[in-house]
Amino acid sequence: MMENQKKKKEHRSYSRDFKLQALKDMYEHDLSYGFTARKYGILAAHSLHLWEKEFPLTNKSLSLSTATIQKVMSMRKKKDEAKAALVKTKEEQLEYEISCLRKALEYSELRNEALNELLKIGKEDYGIDLLKKAGAKQ
Repeated sequence: MMENQKKKKEHRSYSRDFKLQALKDMYEHDLSYGFTARKYGILAAHSLHLWEKEFPLTNKSLSLSTATIQKVMSMRKKKDEAKAALVKTKEEQLEYEISCLRKALEYSELRNEALNELLKIGKEDYGIDLLKKAGAKQ
């Protein structure tokens, strides 16, 4: 066998009842996708996303309480609102970038001024001209 040969990815099929049980547990106990996948031995947490599409939250097979459905929907709404708040218009992004560049320029100018002052002090107090090369003839 060649060492370069890729390992064949393992593929599992899960029963309908198993999918429903994993989703129900995830919803009722507010578990993350990754934790639920590890808990149930699911190879890929992404499978849970696919199962959510296959079995919507209100699916009677999940037999979730109204309170659980409302809680999950509320959490999803908050998550969507948070994502929407992060998305900015192109103009807002450019204004933010300009603001950052102005701060960087201000810092750079201040730093440059401080270094020039340091050179001036070195020359006046110590007689050292740091701008000249050390081995240069005078």
